[in-house]
Amino acid sequence: MRWLLWLMFLPVTVVAANVSGAPEYSIKAGYILLFTRYVEWPQSAFATAKAPIQICVLGTDPFGPVLDQTLAGQQSQRRPLSLRRIADPHAADGCHVLFIGTAAMEQTKQWLAAVSRQPVLTISDHSEALEYGAILGFVSEVEDGRARIRFEANLPSMQRAGLSASSQMLVAARKVHRDDPGI
Repeated sequence: MRWLLWLMFLPVTVVAANVSGAPEYSIKAGYILLFTRYVEWPQSAFATAKAPIQICVLGTDPFGPVLDQTLAGQQSQRRPLSLRRIADPHAADGCHVLFIGTAAMEQTKQWLAAVSRQPVLTISDHSEALEYGAILGFVSEVEDGRARIRFEANLPSMQRAGLSASSQMLVAARKVHRDDPGI
């Protein structure tokens, strides 16, 4: 069953990996696209029934053009996807997905606290970010000499944000934290 779910996640990550740019961030861009398809936001998170899913990158953007290329022309949940880059968490109004780019951990903690009770899917590269309220965290692991990008999920943070994820997505996670990992 688990291999079947990974086959479901594989096509987008392979397509994303073929986009020019760093392979790591091509794969992460593919994951972000998939997350928009398997996470549900409350209706109140959208201004209208056709409003786009806003994907925002906060802080230093490690994706370059890869995320733009991966999301171009894509839809999720019958909504178009929109991408913007922001420098401050106060500019996150309207963001449904918030990738926190490279930042010092103290700054990441402050940014997570600023959006913690909003219906925003927060994603970080920092493995410790789940301890401070991030909903999803990318992790790199090496198995049999091959590096892979995986993700972990923080269910208490997801619930505080008023979001839910399909069981299909959660089964694909490396680990699902059912208790707060450190808050």
